Amino acid sequence: MLTDTFQVTIESILMTVLTVAIPILIGVGIKYFNDFIKTKAEASKSEYLRTMFLHIGDTIESVVNHTTQTYVNELKNCDRFDLDAQRCALQISQATALNMLNAEAISLIEQTHGDVQKWISTQIESVVMEQGVAKIADKP
Repeated sequence: MLTDTFQVTIESILMTVLTVAIPILIGVGIKYFNDFIKTKAEASKSEYLRTMFLHIGDTIESVVNHTTQTYVNELKNCDRFDLDAQRCALQISQATALNMLNAEAISLIEQTHGDVQKWISTQIESVVMEQGVAKIADKP
C-alpha cells in the first residue's frame, strides 16, 4: 500500500516536473536553433558581400588597366596626358565599369555606399594611385 502511494507520488512529481521542464527545454532548444540559423545566415551574407566586393574591385582594376593600356599610355608617350586627358580617362573608366558591373553589383554599391558614380570614381582613383606607387617602387 505504501509502495502504491509512493509510486503515485513519484509519478505525480515526475509529471509536474516534465510538464514544466519540457516547454522550457523546447523553448531553449528553439532559441539556440534560431541563433544558429541566424549566425549561419549572417556568415553567408558576409561571405556573399565579401565575394561581391572582391568581384567589383577586380572589375574596376581591370577597367583601369584597360584604360591605361588603350588610352593613357599612348597620350603619355606623345606627352599629351594633361588634365583634360586625365578627366577623360576617368570618364572612360567610369563608363566601362558601369557597363561591366551587373545590376546586382550596382544595387549593392547603392545600398552600401550610396552614390554609385562617386564610389566608382573613388575606387578608380585609388587603383590609379596604387599603380603610380607601384611604378615608383619598381624604379631602381
